[in-house]
Amino acid sequence: MAVQPTNRPKFSFQSKHSSAEISAFLAQTHNKDLFFSLSYWEIAAVGSTARDLLEYAGVKHEKLAPTYAEWSAGKVPTAFSVMPCLKVKGPNGMEFDMAESEVIDTFLAERFGLLGNNTWEAMTIRTFYTNIQYLRERSFTETLCVIDSEKKKARDQFLSHSLPKFLEDHEFHLQENGCNGHYVGEKLSLADLHLANIIHFYSTVPWAKMALDEFQKYEAVWKVKETVDRVTELDEWRASDEFKRYEKGSHDYYTKNCTVPEDVVAEK
Repeated sequence: MAVQPTNRPKFSFQSKHSSAEISAFLAQTHNKDLFFSLSYWEIAAVGSTARDLLEYAGVKHEKLAPTYAEWSAGKVPTAFSVMPCLKVKGPNGMEFDMAESEVIDTFLAERFGLLGNNTWEAMTIRTFYTNIQYLRERSFTETLCVIDSEKKKARDQFLSHSLPKFLEDHEFHLQENGCNGHYVGEKLSLADLHLANIIHFYSTVPWAKMALDEFQKYEAVWKVKETVDRVTELDEWRASDEFKRYEKGSHDYYTKNCTVPEDVVAEK
């Protein structure tokens, strides 16, 4: 067996079961007979769409939120030293691990009927999903990972350039689909859910109002959020104490790391 990195335990994609056996297991096992274990930080960010998916589907699952102490002590197995990670367990001892948020989200979406009705729709939904995911990554690289003296400039550049460009592009495609609250056809999909999740993410940053004001300028984009918000399972999930705990964790984290120093001075 390969040597484990110090304090960074790995789970392996090698299994006592063959790939054919795992594939057959997935094809033949109903979701009600599976148990999903999702690990991610106690914040509403990259792993939060997977949480939404699990709640939407109503499947048996747990959401683990390792502490930084557990992480530092090497008690959290991952594939690449990052989360989220997903463990899927089934009957007769069958289980396997998954890594990377995009893989986890699309896997769950397919299991739960949120990747359209055919290959073309699935490809289109994944296309929108991937571009939405990239917006969150840009917000991290452009506004979070900068020194304090550059934070105001970085935030203003993101809000005046990166975000409007994204919104214009997505408004076009959503209008092309009839401005009906969905990206593809008239059915809820991973792309719809992911956009609503991203919009919620921006509600947890210190400049939330500035970001949300931009989103609300685009009719079709905002209609997707409103459509997803009306889904009973997701509405109940977002009203829960557990969801609010993740929301608070995000707010606290981004207040510490995203606040523009000039804004703090102005508030005082």
